[in-house]
Amino acid sequence: MEAARASHTSRISRAGFRVAVVLALTLASGACTYPLTSEPLAGTPTSDAQAALPESPVADFFAHEMLNRGAPAVVVQIKVRGREWSQAYGSQDVETGEPVAVTDRIQAGGITQSMVAVSVLKLVQEGKLGLEDPVTEYFPEFEQLVHPPGPVTIRSLMNHSSGLPDAPEAILKAMPPKQAIDTRFSIQDYLRMAGTVPWAHANFQLFRFSDSNYFALAAIVQKLRGQPIGDVLNSEIFVPLGMSHTSLSAEPERDARDMIQSYEFIDGERINASQPEYLVGSPAEGVISTVGDINTFYAALMQGRLLTANTLRDMQTLWQENHGLGLQRWNDECTNGFYYGYGGSTWFASIALSTSDGSRQITMSFAYPSDTDKHIESTDGSGQPEFEQLRQVAIAAMNGLC
Repeated sequence: MEAARASHTSRISRAGFRVAVVLALTLASGACTYPLTSEPLAGTPTSDAQAALPESPVADFFAHEMLNRGAPAVVVQIKVRGREWSQAYGSQDVETGEPVAVTDRIQAGGITQSMVAVSVLKLVQEGKLGLEDPVTEYFPEFEQLVHPPGPVTIRSLMNHSSGLPDAPEAILKAMPPKQAIDTRFSIQDYLRMAGTVPWAHANFQLFRFSDSNYFALAAIVQKLRGQPIGDVLNSEIFVPLGMSHTSLSAEPERDARDMIQSYEFIDGERINASQPEYLVGSPAEGVISTVGDINTFYAALMQGRLLTANTLRDMQTLWQENHGLGLQRWNDECTNGFYYGYGGSTWFASIALSTSDGSRQITMSFAYPSDTDKHIESTDGSGQPEFEQLRQVAIAAMNGLC
């Protein structure tokens, strides 16, 4: 077992080194490495050439590195002012060898939180909710479920400053990993498990990433809208934006032919973790989508088609650890501005970045190699070096698209 772990770490280190090298070379060569005025590819019709971007060498290099590392599939879509480069690498299912398509669906992971945040902020715009309101005003069961040491506000849930514990620690104490993956948790069940973990601090206002925050927010949205959170997202975001491949379903679609398959080895058994019960309906990590639909969402958000300018500005305002209200932020070296988006790590690693006007975007995702562990414990990606590499690659690719 120790030898296997050492081999696993060595492979990660070598991959990380090679990614660091290509990032350094790309960044050293200048910010705009992919000129938007490149000549049409030979044999490509003029209309197609005008709509296509040149290949992103950073994203392409990283995708092949992840395939060499054992990832089943990598998908990426980059959009710049109406032009697009998208690519799929690997197999939709390693068991069948079916090639993956860029339109195949992935686990969106933490990107789900941006979508739920929009549904919360729509309620704020309508005057049905206040960001400084106590959670118990709308969700009285909150105290009984999680036993907070003091008042918790809506805002503190959204920017992960509430101090609310997360549930995985308690879940993995209560059951083995395979059982946890196969267990579906309602909002109340998840929060009840989180309530058995001590709160980290009594004065709040310190960053502590916790999926439990978005379970509590979903409970509030459901009460005020009178609908399941998945239905709210569908009516307020997915349908209006034409995101036909995106859902937060109460039931998994395991027979869907367009879902990339992800696997994990547990106790020597390979488990299909493409749509595990653990994630079904999760308002923190459970959205199933495509890289194209995710770019559509963030473009609409940045361009003011989902929220007012003032509300979006509040959403973009950072608290700590690079988190706003359901958004993260990174430096845009092309404009000295910022990219906004989100990233997350489940049995897939996914990242989405968009400029503040939605004119330049990237969404990239890969299914983890089956020997990767800690999926449940590190949904913010903090325990996965491959996720950090993905984030660096996405930023480098964007900074090369001025």
